[in-house]
Amino acid sequence: MSSNYWKDRVDPDAERLKTTRPALDVFDRDQDRLLYEGDRRREPQIEPLGDGFSSYWMLLTWYQAAGVRTLGHVETVLPPDRIMPESGVTRHLLRPTENDESAYVRRRLVERLDSVCDLAYRQFRERAQERVDDGESQRGTPADPSEERNPLMRPAFRKLDQGQVGALEDLWRGFHDPTKRGDLDREALGRWVRSLTTVTNGAKPDGFLDEIIASEALLETMARRGDAAVLNRYRFAVAFVLPAFLDGARTLNGGEATKTESKSHGAFSS
Repeated sequence: MSSNYWKDRVDPDAERLKTTRPALDVFDRDQDRLLYEGDRRREPQIEPLGDGFSSYWMLLTWYQAAGVRTLGHVETVLPPDRIMPESGVTRHLLRPTENDESAYVRRRLVERLDSVCDLAYRQFRERAQERVDDGESQRGTPADPSEERNPLMRPAFRKLDQGQVGALEDLWRGFHDPTKRGDLDREALGRWVRSLTTVTNGAKPDGFLDEIIASEALLETMARRGDAAVLNRYRFAVAFVLPAFLDGARTLNGGEATKTESKSHGAFSS
């Protein structure tokens, strides 16, 4: 029997080239924006770590974006508690920080996060294969990773990214009820906590709403206006929400590629 017998009968579709390049190129570009260039296309935009951040809000949303774009591994270099207002690291991250010490701290973080990005890249490579054929470029596969709008070239990750940002925006505004002279809107708070199930990929802490409701101090923080209340909600996000976001980014599969056609620690106990 000819040695080419089986070769000649292989399914032609199975012979199409498999490549990881499109998705991995996009992933690499996403990570580059985190560290060096930023991303003005995203809302809110991503300010680059190397330049520092213009506000607590921009630092918070950068960290959230970094969680998605490092598959949750950003915490190995920069744990969430290191961006608390009381942390010495935070004062080097918030602008104006135009001094040599702050520039050095940010540069070292960028350099250390490079290894974190490499780890995420290697992990994503295992599930990033795309089928490519001769006509794929005509179907709209982007030649330039900068044109791709989905993080990791995966709609599931864009949905996760946008959902997490939306949850942070709601928390940042607070849950005061203007029809009741600014009292807490319990329904809005409950709906917000419920929404965390999706944007953490099921990693929301058990009994999270019960823990919030059990704390008078936390309920007041959720309802009040003003800079002090916003800063406390920032602390809450860093302590409880970001860790769940990181778990969600680690566990999301997001295997489908873009179709390119066109535990409380008592910090708020009452």
